[in-house]
Amino acid sequence: MTIALDAGEIFRQACENRYTWNAQFPGYQADVVWQSGEETVQAHARVHRDLSVMVEKLDADHPVYGELMSLMREVVAHRQRRDFQADYGSHPFTAGEPLPNGTVPIQVQDSHYLVRGPVITQVQRVVDNQLCTVDALSVEQTAEGYFPLHYRVQMRDVTTGQVRKTVDVWERHVRVGGYYLLQERRQRVMQDGKMREATMTFHNLKLLAE
Repeated sequence: MTIALDAGEIFRQACENRYTWNAQFPGYQADVVWQSGEETVQAHARVHRDLSVMVEKLDADHPVYGELMSLMREVVAHRQRRDFQADYGSHPFTAGEPLPNGTVPIQVQDSHYLVRGPVITQVQRVVDNQLCTVDALSVEQTAEGYFPLHYRVQMRDVTTGQVRKTVDVWERHVRVGGYYLLQERRQRVMQDGKMREATMTFHNLKLLAE
């Protein structure tokens, strides 16, 4: 049973509470160290003012190159400021019964969210015939918005519900020139009964000259 809550307003406040870079963000660069087990790879990453990304000092055919490019694109996607009305203004919102801890389930088209206060704590949708669930397990709230410190991504078979892949991610950020930038990401992937861990550390973080 749904209740008379302004689901759109609840969802908007949570979306606009995400930490994002403002329009004056000049871009940044950093040295990157990728490490998994005894293997270490070094590279250089750059996010331009237009939010395009580059990974340098590493051959494009290196197995780690694609992983670093995907990470940098993900960073930009999470930090990019978007217009709520343009993205969601034409969509209906449905709020479910609040949970005992105050969390409100909200459905937007085919995506399901859990919102607690001004934070989206879960996103669930079907991706490539798999049920993808992202849980924000720990967040940091700043004066300019929040970002996750620990989140978990789980991929399940849509038909059987069997877990196919679980990814735990821990992140640390540092403030550079008025902007929060990713300083370290640790991730643990469980798939097919095997675990793989990797850490990506960013050194010499610098904003680009305007």
